[in-house]
Amino acid sequence: MTTKTNKKIILITILFLLILSGAVFAFQQNKDIKIISKENQNEISDEVVVENIVYVGEEKLDSSVSTNFTEGENIKNENESKTSNWVLDFINIISEKQKPKIIKVPEEYKSIQLAIDSAKFGDRVEVSPGEYKENIIMKEGVSVIGAGLLTLESQDSSVAQDDIIISNQVEGNGLTLVLMEDEQTENEDVNEEGVEVEIKIDFSQDKLVSSIIDGGGFGNVVTFKNEITSKTELGGFTIINSGKSLSGVFIEDSSPWIHDNVLVNNEYNIYVKGKSSPIIQKNRIQLANKGIQIYAFEKDDEYELKSNIIDNLITDNKIGIDVYQSSAEINHNTISYNNHYKTYLGATYGIYLSKSSAEIKNNIITDNGICELCAGVSADKESKKVVLKFNNIWNNKNNFVCFGDCTMEYNNLSEEPLFIDYINGDYKLSEESTIVGKSEDELDIGIRW
Repeated sequence: MTTKTNKKIILITILFLLILSGAVFAFQQNKDIKIISKENQNEISDEVVVENIVYVGEEKLDSSVSTNFTEGENIKNENESKTSNWVLDFINIISEKQKPKIIKVPEEYKSIQLAIDSAKFGDRVEVSPGEYKENIIMKEGVSVIGAGLLTLESQDSSVAQDDIIISNQVEGNGLTLVLMEDEQTENEDVNEEGVEVEIKIDFSQDKLVSSIIDGGGFGNVVTFKNEITSKTELGGFTIINSGKSLSGVFIEDSSPWIHDNVLVNNEYNIYVKGKSSPIIQKNRIQLANKGIQIYAFEKDDEYELKSNIIDNLITDNKIGIDVYQSSAEINHNTISYNNHYKTYLGATYGIYLSKSSAEIKNNIITDNGICELCAGVSADKESKKVVLKFNNIWNNKNNFVCFGDCTMEYNNLSEEPLFIDYINGDYKLSEESTIVGKSEDELDIGIRW
């Protein structure tokens, strides 16, 4: 055995003995504390005075207060107390170092990645408003929270992001999107031609109120890998400009919690790969080739792994949600106007399932698809256990196309949702809407924020 190994064993042994000694002294100290009631305090004689008497009742004395004690009771040895104090102080120092902490960006670290690298399990990285041009890799058990969540009334994902508004010239949440369309064709079939869109984004105002992670057109903007769990969260960011064929958020063999973000202008806004079952909740997912792509490595006949897609606004992508050889629960989302502005060529869908399973419920799925076989919801012949219930599916090129094992329950609706002002990004239901309160949980169908 090497000298280095011997030294490690000796250090571990010493530390163990110190902790054990502290525990023994703490136990002895606790034995000497007498708990008495206020009713019995008058019966106590004044023959002996000790410390560490604790009252049970309306008042409480701290350990520095002296009071009367009955003769014959155990009295804490003063020398023993002095001996144990340094051990307890040592244990307290160790405990203090292990407590979760909040790490500030850019106050303590100039970049988000440096803050994540310094963080330990349970720590929280809080990012101030501004533009951060970097590609970050997440760490297990570390929460990374941007100003989009920190400035809200609540930090528990119960309050929505400020609106980001999509139209020909739109401003919202400080974000400006300018859509410039070339010649359009009246032909709305597959492989339509002559449609090009240039997207210009001005973040000059957004930097003041939001935390922007800008990938600069290279790589995945945010990456989760190596079996990261739902104890790891990402919330309150605007995430933009992934590399070509890459993602705003890339998740591989991991199951984090992604919530309260704006994802826009990435090739894939969120890409879920391999053995993953993330929670994707309350995000705005817009202007991408695919809003959410779920792609499993190997076919899972039992569909044990399930992505949870909840309360997201998914609009103006080529395909809203694309599930391949995997499984998903798609609940209370608003999936509308994917390809409404004809920003992409070819087939477009609200939800597309291939060799997959899904429970699709309480969603608004409207105005998606422009090709002959495009649909609000489409499932290929190898898909199975596809269940639709309590959705409102209306005014898509085809509302529902299924070649596999699908069940469309009687409680689905097909009515105009009557959004308050979808042109200006407000997808809440107006009072006149007939689908108010018609979800499975008797709330509004679609997003609940």
